[in-house]
Amino acid sequence: MAGKFIRKTKRHLNLYFVLVIVVGLFFFAGPRYGKIIKNSPFWYFGRINFALLGNQSVSIFSLEGNEARLLEFSPQEKIDLPRGFGEYELRKIYQLGELEKRGGQLSLETFQNSLNFPVVGYFYQDDLKFGNYTLLSDFKKIIGRSIRKKIKTNLNLTDLLILYFRTKRISPLLFKKFEYRSEMDDFFKDEQIRREALAVEILNGTQHQGLAQKAAELWENLGGRIIRVADHSEQLSQSLLIARGESNKSYSYEIMKHFFKPDCRDLNGEENRADMTLILGDDYWKNMTEKW
Repeated sequence: MAGKFIRKTKRHLNLYFVLVIVVGLFFFAGPRYGKIIKNSPFWYFGRINFALLGNQSVSIFSLEGNEARLLEFSPQEKIDLPRGFGEYELRKIYQLGELEKRGGQLSLETFQNSLNFPVVGYFYQDDLKFGNYTLLSDFKKIIGRSIRKKIKTNLNLTDLLILYFRTKRISPLLFKKFEYRSEMDDFFKDEQIRREALAVEILNGTQHQGLAQKAAELWENLGGRIIRVADHSEQLSQSLLIARGESNKSYSYEIMKHFFKPDCRDLNGEENRADMTLILGDDYWKNMTEKW
């Protein structure tokens, strides 16, 4: 009993020590460290979605404001993977990607490109059943173990600490669990994107059919408003985001840049119903199909 108490105390002290260091860096490094924090998607995203991965459990954890959701999958669920890997069970995707040292990347691309789910990060441990975790204390353990490198993640220390502080705002009464394929219409929708309600058109600037429709589904899952999906008159090698009026100062503009990685152009004075136009280039297609 005493040994267990000591180990638990050490874990809390280690996390507390890291927090003290970060706060100290913020004050001493000043604007430089502040810029690092603000560049983290966990700082400016309203809704954050990330994957919890294990050999026997696959979930997506989503939080916004003081509420959180957990979307649970059957780990045996078969998904058609991007980059020409074919069909695999969800629980095997990370290990498949690890053959090329890219398990996390393949997992994130599968959620975003195959399922149209806007996931920005992941946590992975072979034998951990994330679905058994309950909010809030258990999830904070995941963050703490990730800081100590006991759990694999693509999040850096800044991301993890921001996430830790954001979870402190969550009310246990506003935590809900869902199963994949049921009641999912509003699961990923970001309230700030909904409020802005910018008119968006998505155009396919490649020879590959269905690309614009697929991107439109991802944006609609985020809560965005699509007014037009069509082919573009020219082919592009690199995706392009055109912003009109004040839309380049919007939250939606920043989120679209994060997920589609386009070149950006501001365009004023043009008659167009769309506040933003996303033209998909061959780069977007290659990210879904090109093998490593």
